[in-house]
Amino acid sequence: MNATTAVITARDLSLRTRAGWVYRDIDLDVPAGSLAVITGPARSGKTALLLTLAGRMAAGGGELVVAGVDARRRPSAVRRLAGLGEFRGVNGLDETLSVADQVMAELALHGRHWRGAHVAPLLDRLGLNVEPHATVRSLTSAERLLLGAALGLIGAPPLLVLDELDENTTPAETEAVLAALRRLTAAGSTVVAGTLDPCLAAAADVSLALDSGGAPALQDALWSQIAADPEEVEAHALV
Repeated sequence: MNATTAVITARDLSLRTRAGWVYRDIDLDVPAGSLAVITGPARSGKTALLLTLAGRMAAGGGELVVAGVDARRRPSAVRRLAGLGEFRGVNGLDETLSVADQVMAELALHGRHWRGAHVAPLLDRLGLNVEPHATVRSLTSAERLLLGAALGLIGAPPLLVLDELDENTTPAETEAVLAALRRLTAAGSTVVAGTLDPCLAAAADVSLALDSGGAPALQDALWSQIAADPEEVEAHALV
């Protein structure tokens, strides 16, 4: 897949629940090896759109192709192509686990035998300098986001999708997170990240701004859809 190939192509992508539109008429092209940032306030449908792009939530209409796969027809194939960072309420990390144990659990989920030597290279890929025996609870927001991203990269998917790019982070931490994601794209990965801050779109190769027109009962509608089909989300394994 060369740098000009689109990893994501969406046309008129829409999702509506009984409470109203979650997102609608989304057109998006994300080339391979690029960083795409989706911005939007609360109830803009940002998180739902990210989960749709990762094959974890079904759209109601439109077209979506991910790495050459029709996501509307073959969502399970897209789930194998898209790594998922931490989405609270969907595949949240276990705060009681150590970083090493969380990595071990994710490796086991992918059928890989774990050894302590696997931890450091996985964390180093994103510049995550944390003690492997530190608990997830003790991590900063930026460190936790990068740990979720590192876990999403296990299995070497061509696409990584994550949310809350700047949640509870300082400007310096946000810059460090963006630098880490840039290292991934420089190495050939494609990254799609969500954020509330529209200013971060300037750091992206591709950006999409959503308005606040999402359905007021959005969260309940989304999570009930996921709960109805557990295979929609490949959650991080817990031990």
